[in-house]
Amino acid sequence: MSVWKTLGASLHSSRTGLKLTSPQLQASVLLRPVSKKTYAWPELKEDDIEEEFIRGSGPGGQAVAKTSNCVQLKHIPTGIVVKSHETRAQSENRKIARQKLVYQLDILYNKDNSFDAISKREAAQQKKSRENKAKKRQELKKEFKAREGLD
Repeated sequence: MSVWKTLGASLHSSRTGLKLTSPQLQASVLLRPVSKKTYAWPELKEDDIEEEFIRGSGPGGQAVAKTSNCVQLKHIPTGIVVKSHETRAQSENRKIARQKLVYQLDILYNKDNSFDAISKREAAQQKKSRENKAKKRQELKKEFKAREGLD
């Protein structure tokens, strides 16, 4: 028996998320889909990072070719290497590279509970829900047409 049934709670789905209501607790909690701001990302220690600035390439002319604005980060304990050369500003590329490294560490450490895996599961669940809703709608239309003698 689940904890929710023990408490007499029920779970309701809505457009904004899931709502958990319990008569015994006299409260309801809104469970929203995972977001980047509220997710518990792994901590990135500066001592574990080896940072290197590399000359950029690609479009942008002399501003890109002669400046070392491409950032390469290596996480020493795991050996993960991440490069960022998305903007011409080195400071922006440093931020982006750190975000990419944290994302990769999350996938490595948390596997099935990583932000990426949770997001994919939620997307698959939403897709399945939409498909079921469409299937049910089609069945209702078929029943209506048969009942009314249309077609």
